Amino acid sequence: MVLAGGLAACGGSPSDASIETAELATVEAALDCAAMSKPVYHRIRPTSGDSLYTTNSNEAANAATTYGYTDDRGVAFRAATATGTGLSPVYRIYSPSRGEHFWTIDLAEKQDLVTNGGFTTDEGIGFYASKTADPCLVPVYRYSNTTLRKHRFAITAAERGSLSAAGWTDEGIKLYAAPVTTAPVDTKFTFVVIPDTQNEVVSNSTLIDHRMQWLVNNREALDIRFVMQTGDLMNWDTPDHIQYVRASNALQKLDAAGMPYALAIGNHDTAATCTGGGACPGNVNTNLRNTTTFNTYFPTTRFPSLHGVYEAGKVDNAYHTFTAGGLNWLVLSIELWARTGAVAWAKSVLAAHPNHNVIVITHSHLNSSSNIEQGNGGYGNNSPQYVFDNALKLYPNVRFIFSGHVGSHGYRKTTGAQGNEIHQILTTYHDSANNPTRLIEVDTAANTFSTRVYMPYTNTEKTDGSKFTVSNVSWVR
Repeated sequence: MVLAGGLAACGGSPSDASIETAELATVEAALDCAAMSKPVYHRIRPTSGDSLYTTNSNEAANAATTYGYTDDRGVAFRAATATGTGLSPVYRIYSPSRGEHFWTIDLAEKQDLVTNGGFTTDEGIGFYASKTADPCLVPVYRYSNTTLRKHRFAITAAERGSLSAAGWTDEGIKLYAAPVTTAPVDTKFTFVVIPDTQNEVVSNSTLIDHRMQWLVNNREALDIRFVMQTGDLMNWDTPDHIQYVRASNALQKLDAAGMPYALAIGNHDTAATCTGGGACPGNVNTNLRNTTTFNTYFPTTRFPSLHGVYEAGKVDNAYHTFTAGGLNWLVLSIELWARTGAVAWAKSVLAAHPNHNVIVITHSHLNSSSNIEQGNGGYGNNSPQYVFDNALKLYPNVRFIFSGHVGSHGYRKTTGAQGNEIHQILTTYHDSANNPTRLIEVDTAANTFSTRVYMPYTNTEKTDGSKFTVSNVSWVR
């Protein structure tokens, strides 16, 4: 697969000598800094780790929809699209055997990789940059990952630290480019948590349909960036799967509007719960892990922000990413009363994303007394306390845990092992007459979040203590 106009460094022995020599050379004319104005977009293909760097916004968009480069890292740096004083071509080559794009400003390195390194596809010049330092430029470092057999560029200390922490090797400065122009950042936004909707889909879909349409209609006014649901989307399954049909049709309103969302799976969303809400016959633990119907109606392909799952083709344990308020965010969905393997997978996700503010959604975490649940329901695997102690509280990037399953609402703040405050919020209600919806309004500049439970169907707000504001939040920056 070859794209037109992208970038992702790779293999071959790095050649720093040419850059070091150039830095000592006398420059006869001033560098053409004004030409270094074009944004270089960075996209990653999560399935392989391959990077795409391109000045072509259409290529960046098409690469996401056509070739799976769905991890949008924004603008990496700025470069030129034509030659200028003091600028050199950055060559773009591709290795079909490695499935990797590679960019280099070193012509000798390019020729060696084409001849000996398997980079048989010459895609021309990706952009123009400088071999020498200049006050208007920043150094661009290259990192390699021998496991993935991929390379990646980094500019900021945060980017470099994140790659190093994830096991990437620093290969040094490979070129100089212009920094990203910093535009004013809108630091306020909203994300949404939908509680158990199981009673909203039993006989009709009026309430869940109304909620989803309200979210679409108020997306711009509230600056809604992400929607989450904490399980028990359905109440039970039937031969015609009518409750799944109703829930799926309701969420199609978000699909059509391009609103990203993530779902957790509750016990009522599995083969463990039969008609009327009672336990199904058979092994209840096996039934709990049977989510075939759920994944049929909500396949991985339905989630454009999805970047990884524990089990292929299943969203039972999954993570999604988005950007808002000038920060990176990760939504981690963990199965109910999780298996040990799923907990280990969750740890790997948390460790691999140290620069993301993590929001965890799971069906059972807090109980109705706002304490962490100690049991596994009698037919799950590990308790929420186990998941918290062995995964969630260990990583400094975890900020929120949202759950449902029991009670109505609750809040608990716990200091994690790395000193970070973890805000745990319960929202359940099991409402069959209204459509409660938790809104979380974040201000990354003021270091606050405010939350309330609003019911679009009656245009009312809960006055039961579920509304509060938290200050002095330390966001991951």
